[in-house]
Amino acid sequence: MSDKKKSPDLQAEMENLWHKGTQQRESMADAITEWQDDGFGIFMHFSASTAFQGRYQGEELKRDLWGEWLMKRAEIPIPVYEEQLRRWNPDQFDAEEWADAVAASAGRYFVFTTKHHDGLAFFNSEVGPYNLAEHTAFDKGDIFGQLTDAVRARGIKPGFYYSHHLDWHEPGGAGGPEGKTLEEYAEALALPHLEELTTRYGKQHVAWFDCGRPEGLAEKCAALVHKHQPDIMVCSRVGGGFGDFASEGDCQVPPVRIEGPWETCMTLTQHWAWFPEDRDHKPAAEVIQMLAAIRSRGGNLLLNIGPDVRGRISTRDQIILKQIGDWLRPHGDSIFGVRATPYAELPWGVCTFRPGTMYLHLFCLPSQDSLFLPGFQSPIKQAYFLVDENKQPLQVRTVAGGIEIDLTSVPNFAEFAHAADTVIALAYDGELAVDPRPVLDHDLDNRFIPALAERSQLELRSFRRPQYNDHGTVAFCPHDDYAYGFDVAEARLQWNVSSTNKNAFFVTVEYANLTGQPVQVKVSVGGQELTAILPVTVSDDHDWRWFRTEIVGHVHFEAGDDQVIDLSLSEPISEERMPSYLADDKPGAEHDGFMIKSITLKSLAPLPY
Repeated sequence: MSDKKKSPDLQAEMENLWHKGTQQRESMADAITEWQDDGFGIFMHFSASTAFQGRYQGEELKRDLWGEWLMKRAEIPIPVYEEQLRRWNPDQFDAEEWADAVAASAGRYFVFTTKHHDGLAFFNSEVGPYNLAEHTAFDKGDIFGQLTDAVRARGIKPGFYYSHHLDWHEPGGAGGPEGKTLEEYAEALALPHLEELTTRYGKQHVAWFDCGRPEGLAEKCAALVHKHQPDIMVCSRVGGGFGDFASEGDCQVPPVRIEGPWETCMTLTQHWAWFPEDRDHKPAAEVIQMLAAIRSRGGNLLLNIGPDVRGRISTRDQIILKQIGDWLRPHGDSIFGVRATPYAELPWGVCTFRPGTMYLHLFCLPSQDSLFLPGFQSPIKQAYFLVDENKQPLQVRTVAGGIEIDLTSVPNFAEFAHAADTVIALAYDGELAVDPRPVLDHDLDNRFIPALAERSQLELRSFRRPQYNDHGTVAFCPHDDYAYGFDVAEARLQWNVSSTNKNAFFVTVEYANLTGQPVQVKVSVGGQELTAILPVTVSDDHDWRWFRTEIVGHVHFEAGDDQVIDLSLSEPISEERMPSYLADDKPGAEHDGFMIKSITLKSLAPLPY
């Protein structure tokens, strides 16, 4: 995966080439549809770095040196790295146990790291001896071949990750020793490796590349794997616009719908490869909600785990994977084979759909036991809890601005609720018809994000959004999560909203202020003017991503009100207020030090008059 330490210029260049595009070839139409239908896969980083067990030269490694970038970050010489690997024996490896863990998640496809940036191949290669079977003490055969057979036997589609550009071990590889050109390295190692991977292990469904930069190498890699496996899905990180699906940045979940095939890769802990102290696991509920959100926006989720130094998948990893699968199996109709809906952010969760059925994913239950879905206009046939085998009908009524579903109209409705994600199937006739304009929910929080606002003089940053041209090629615009650029007086965000009832709402702002001084924000709603002083927000290590939430005030809405929420600053950020630690080599240096991530309207309570 990517190195968080690289300079901003190199990072931007690499990201541009990773995500420059996908070919969208007509011959791949069926494979793309199948891949999009699958929706959820498991990634596995089994890394040579695990052999160090978090220690080097007798000392425990710092946290920022952990993971699969260990060799580069800790500046471990090649001979030292090689010697450590000669003693490494992941003797507890069992392909059947690993495949069982993957299958427990109910994921549809599997991607295994056959070679990461440190150069050790995790398959039996005839190209050179620097592989798990020949260079380490491991004596259990071809690990990739065994895994491929094991997951395929469980109905899971195999694929491989291969670092084609970065190779710190081989002369000519990017970041590696001198002595050869990159082209010579590719002809001697990378391309022959890919030949082996696509001819010796049966059908592969995904070729996941990483850190691709030179377009010539990218084109050769994509052409070679498609030569032997015409339907294989090539990740856009191959570079040069030669991918079949777009890969978001590491662990990035876009907040809005994206057209075309795309994927978020997410790791279950804080790193991709195993390290002994990396225990910051994401709970199953977080992954389930993330999966539903990504599917609602048109993407796939590839969830990563990393086996330990002995070749075991941790008990905690296995438990979380099983919990995900336990939810996913009875709720699979709402995840597999579905597509994005016109809805953006809803107060209670997200929606997915297939023709004839909308799936409402409830991450939280409304306190009034009545669910409001704004703008739904298709004729309704029936609503029911997806896990209810009897499909007991829930009462649905048309109300101002949308429909309302009575969750208590089924006597035993608590049996069908899930703490992470309760799913309601909404069957309808004809075409899906939705008015996606925001309508305020009077029971739950109403959150508005910059990506869905009308913006004046402001930029967005945080995830890459692909834009397709007439040739079907995709180019990624940089990042799209928070708004910055408040150094001009005209900078503002605006959202159009309506209210079906008379009500009052608290207004809160989620922001980051690195300017060194408080900033005064202005929020107006229908002539109601609010101002608030937003204090400085900086974490101990000057992390510019430190956001906090402040109450701005409260506003009133009348029934039937159509209003504009307008957010701006009382005065623009001056250049002199740019914090000194946001130098050119720091993340965030491209903006003025003040960012807006969201604004939220939270109902005080329905007014009694």
